[in-house]
Amino acid sequence: MAGHKFNKKKEASHLISHLSDKKSSLSKNTDNLTFSFEDFCSKQKYSSSFLDWQNCGLLSKAMEIFHGYSKSPITYDNTGKFTLYNDFPKSNETLFEFPSHVTPDASWVRIHVNGPAVIIGHIVSTTFYVV
Repeated sequence: MAGHKFNKKKEASHLISHLSDKKSSLSKNTDNLTFSFEDFCSKQKYSSSFLDWQNCGLLSKAMEIFHGYSKSPITYDNTGKFTLYNDFPKSNETLFEFPSHVTPDASWVRIHVNGPAVIIGHIVSTTFYVV
């Protein structure tokens, strides 16, 4: 057997392929991003309300970010500014619970605002649903 190389190609799992296809189809959309507050909920223990954001001076910054993202097609930079996660984080990775009013197959996205402040939501086509 010396001199023979084994060519073992590992097939990608169905789940990994599905998530890659999902991310690829989201990133191919050339329409501008829109925002919806339909799924917004500030009732979880660590959630913030609009008033909380206003009181700490972040509400206007968030609106500026929404305005900026709504002027161009979706691009995931994965540098921490606009990151697609696909799945909701595991319970040992977040203080939040999966919102019961959101579809289980949602593609989760994070938009960095300032310091530790982020806006979390899910995306369907070109609409970012702030949660």
